[in-house]
This record gives sequence, C-alpha cells and structure tokens, in this order.
Amino acid sequence: MIAVDTNVLLRFFEADDNAAQTAAARDIVRSQGSVFINPVVLVEFVWALRASFGLDRGAIHARLQRIVAAPEFVLPFPASIERAVEHYGQGLADFADCVIGELNLAFGCDATMTFDKKAARTLPFRSLKT
Repeated sequence: MIAVDTNVLLRFFEADDNAAQTAAARDIVRSQGSVFINPVVLVEFVWALRASFGLDRGAIHARLQRIVAAPEFVLPFPASIERAVEHYGQGLADFADCVIGELNLAFGCDATMTFDKKAARTLPFRSLKT
C-alpha cells in the first residue's frame, strides 16, 4: 500500500489549473485499489479546502464524508476519524480539534483539556477553567 500527501488528495477532489496533476492523482488512487491517508493529511486537506479553494464547512464536510466512506481510502483509527468528521459536520469545532480529541480518546485518554470554547463543546474535550 502507498500513502498520498495533501497535494495528491486535493488534486483527486479538486480539479484546478493543472489538469496533468489532477489526472495523475486520480490515476494513482484508482490504480492502487486503496491508498493510506494520514490524519495530518486530512487536517491539511481541510485547511487547504477552506484557505485556498474557499469552500465552506458543508462542502468540506461532504468531501470528508466521501473519504471515510470510500473503500479506496484507508484511514488509521477509522472509527475515531469518522466521529471527528461527524463532530466537524455539527459545527462544534475546527476539524483539527475534532481529530485531536477523537485520537486522544483512541489512545486511552479520558478527555482532552482545552481553553478553546468551541472545542470544549465536543465530547472528547473538557474546558479548563482559569
């Protein structure tokens, strides 16, 4: 199995002015049968979709749902990543925070302490009062 980086994942989903890279990204994913996506790549993917492509939360969430449902994408801790995608879709926190909280639960943590009021509204987090 091979892994793909953020640029390849972006080109797989978003055709831009580089048609050759879009075609290459789609070809490599389809020819491999399955490719590994690191959670850091997912976090960068969301950031790039928002910052560079100007997509809103709903459009980004739809792409994340497609990734977690697609057999061609292999994710570590898939149940944790699926829950992070669900939390993100509910608009409770940034995607990076959702991934951090869910992976910390998978690593055996009871909660992730935070000062971030948005993140504190999701189950894996607890607000650290000052």
